[in-house]
Amino acid sequence: MTTLLLADDHVLLQDGLMERLSKQPQFTILGAANDGEAAIEKAIELKPDILLTDISMPKKSGLDVLSVLREKAPEIKVVILSMHNNKEYIMAAMRGGAKGYVLKDVSSLELVQALDIIANGGSYFSAGVSETLLESMNALEQKENDDNLPTPREKDVLVLIANGACNKTIARELDISVRTVETHRLRVKKKLGVTSTAGLVKYAIEQGWIQQGQGD
Repeated sequence: MTTLLLADDHVLLQDGLMERLSKQPQFTILGAANDGEAAIEKAIELKPDILLTDISMPKKSGLDVLSVLREKAPEIKVVILSMHNNKEYIMAAMRGGAKGYVLKDVSSLELVQALDIIANGGSYFSAGVSETLLESMNALEQKENDDNLPTPREKDVLVLIANGACNKTIARELDISVRTVETHRLRVKKKLGVTSTAGLVKYAIEQGWIQQGQGD
């Protein structure tokens, strides 16, 4: 038997949840709260196995509730039930130790399955939440990849280096200072993980920016 506490400021939704979940023989609903402070008080008093809480609530948000309970009652498994499918909320919930993040548009069957998985020691994130996390991770990976590539100006410097130009020549060609050329040279080496001009030339050839045989 898994004991539940529900927290949501939308009474109609909360009543619907209570009706649906109370029909499941594996669940016992200990109570409900309409704001974050009440959710904390009842959770500490009633010690449910799972607290199912919304994010947007009066007095304290679901994320605030999660933070407080992590300190005062870490044995309670907190599950976020929300309409908000954005990475900021999702990541904050994960960092806060939430055992699940379920969107309010899921079916009753999926919600029951999610709670069963969490009650048995697992975690659960709705398909939409998982997609948001994946998109966020892909975007971060792409940014990291982009951060490791030469910028357009660094490419200009790199091509001239690979063609055998000295710093003064590059500075004159690109209308920048010699010190700026040196800075670009160092940054490109660091990004590419090379330590010599030969390494820069090799990279430029591999990218097709110059033909083999050009340069030093």
